[in-house]
Amino acid sequence: MANLLFSFDDLSTKDRATKQVAKYFTRAGAAPVQVDVSPQVRRTSDVSYRELLLVFADSQKVVLRIKQTGDIFQVLLNGKVIPIRAQDDHAKAIAEVVNQLDAGRSAFQQKLARTKVKLPPSIRTAAPRMEQVLTEKRDALKDAITQAELELSKRKAA
Repeated sequence: MANLLFSFDDLSTKDRATKQVAKYFTRAGAAPVQVDVSPQVRRTSDVSYRELLLVFADSQKVVLRIKQTGDIFQVLLNGKVIPIRAQDDHAKAIAEVVNQLDAGRSAFQQKLARTKVKLPPSIRTAAPRMEQVLTEKRDALKDAITQAELELSKRKAA
C-alpha cells in the first residue's frame, strides 16, 4: 500500500486521498458517515495545516491535520490529540485510530448522555399547554358526573 499523500491546495471531499482515507477506515471497521474538509488554512506551532473531519455513526469525530507538504502531522479523536505508533504505515495508523474509537466508545456515549441541551427561548414545548387542556377536560368531566348524580338522585326521589 502506498502512503497517503494529500494535495494541500486541492484538498476536498472528492480528492483521491480523502476517499482512500474513508475506505481505509471502512476496512478497519469504522465507516465514516460524514467526511468534511475545512476550507481555511490554520496555523499552530509554526505549522500551517488544513483539517479533514471524519464523523462516525456513534457521533465520534476524528480530525486529521494535514500539513502543506501533504502529510498528516496530527490526529485528534473527539477533540483530543492522540499519539500514533505506526506513523509510516497509514493502514496500521488508521487501525490504531479505530481501536481507540472502539475502546472509548462507551465512555463517549456516557458523556453524550450526561450532556444537557438547553432549548432556545424561542422554542416552546406543548407540554405545559397540554397539561392545562387535560386539567380543564378532567374538571369538566367531574362537573358532568356531579350533574348526572344530582339528576339521578332527583329522579329516584320522585
